[in-house]
Parts: sequence; C-alpha cells; structure tokens
Amino acid sequence: MSIALALSAMLLLGSTHFINGLLARFYPPLNIAFYTHLGGALVSLAGALLFSTWEPAAWQSGALAGMGSALGALLLYKGLSQAPFALVVPVSAVSMVVIALGLSLAFLGERPNARVSLGVMIALPAIWLTAGGGKPNKARMNSSTQAGLLLGLGAGLGFALQLHLLGQVPDHAAFYGIALCMFSGAVCCLPFYQHAHLARKRFPLLATAAGGISALGLTLYAISREGQLAIISIVIVSMYPMIPVVFGSLVRRERVSGASAVGIALSLLATVLIVAGNG
Repeated sequence: MSIALALSAMLLLGSTHFINGLLARFYPPLNIAFYTHLGGALVSLAGALLFSTWEPAAWQSGALAGMGSALGALLLYKGLSQAPFALVVPVSAVSMVVIALGLSLAFLGERPNARVSLGVMIALPAIWLTAGGGKPNKARMNSSTQAGLLLGLGAGLGFALQLHLLGQVPDHAAFYGIALCMFSGAVCCLPFYQHAHLARKRFPLLATAAGGISALGLTLYAISREGQLAIISIVIVSMYPMIPVVFGSLVRRERVSGASAVGIALSLLATVLIVAGNG
C-alpha cells in the first residue's frame, strides 16, 4: 500500500511539473511558483478541515518545509534563467534525492537492504538522464554554467528539506502540514511576484489548479512513509521527471531523446528492485 501511495504521489507531482512547464512558456515562472503554492494551500486546508486532526508539531515542520520549497523554486528558476536547462534541472533533481537520502540516513538511522540499495543506486543516474542530463562538457563550464550548477545544487537542497520536513508531520495531521508548507512557500514567493498582461489572467487559475494537484501528491508522499523506509518513498517520488517526459511525448508529441528513454527504463528497473526489496 505504501509503495502504491508513493507511486501515486510521483504521478501527481510529475503532472504538476508538466502543467507548470507548459505555463512557463507564456507566464512568469516565479508567478507560477506563487500560485502553485497558493493553490496547494487552499486544497490542503480544505482537506485538513475534512480529513485531518490538528497536531501542534505540524506548525514547525510545515512552515519550514514551505521555506525549503520556496527556496528550491526560486533558485531553480534563477538557474534556468542563467544556464542550460540540461544542466540545472538534472543537477537539482539528483542533488535533491541525494541530500534527502543523506538526511534520512543521518537523522532517521535507516539501513536499506541490498535490493533497495541497488534500486537507489540505479535511480540516481535514471533521474539524471530522464531530466535531460548528459555527459558533462568541461569546455562549456563558463561563469554562467558554473552559476547554474550552484543554483541547481541550492534548489536541490531546498526541495530535499521540503521532503524531509514533511516526512516529520504525523499521518493524522498530513493535510495540515501540507497546507502550512504551501502557505509558507506562497508567502516567501510573494515578494518576487511580477505583474503580467491582463490577457494572461487564465494562467494563474491553471497554476493554482496545478498547486492543488501538487498538494495531493505531497500528502500521499507524507502518508506513504508510514510503514516503510523513508528512503523508499523519497526515491520513488524523486523519479517524477519521467512523467513530464512521457506526457510531453503523448500529449504534445515531443520526441523522447535516447538519454531520456534510457533514464525511464532505469527508473522502471529501480522501482522494481525497490518494490521487491520492500516486500
């Protein structure tokens, strides 16, 4: 059941990134980050009032997780404005999962078995390739790409803190933790809001809806950690980059590169190993 929840969370979070990726072509990315957090806060609050029980511990973990989420979004978009997509996105995705795994090992004392460990090791290059990463080219490492590399690492740190802190919220208060996370993230993104043309007023609604999808995904992620190693949920959720790639191929008929195809295949293999190891 926990594996199914983590896989569902991956699908929902990947769908959010697919929607926001389409919107980013027509609307300021930082505005998308704000409305995504705002939509997530509204949906989570509604879910909390209906299904969750308040827990004081949700305050600290949720608020700090939102700061991590906002930090990740701001640094990611800043990096994308300065450096190639194929550098910033894979670096942020891989650093996110590596840092989150490190936090789980250090603070939760988790020790995965051999199959799960092998799945984790396969998942790292899978995430890199699926997100569009390729073989590093030292000749192209100019000042802008170096800045993009550092910003990608910083974005990964922010998202890793979000995953780790949300995992500290008790299951019965999961919706409250996500609501606080998304509200805190929206507040942190608000100072960077940019005024856009009125003709684009439909885009905030779409980004807000994407935030609601993201909130559901994060809630399923938080719940999935109950009854299994946090490492397993983190790795499965972190393979979300393959969802925008697959959706882009199906909906927009975008060509899937050879690297992404290999990454998707490795992601599926890693998932199988993790599921087998968890059983």
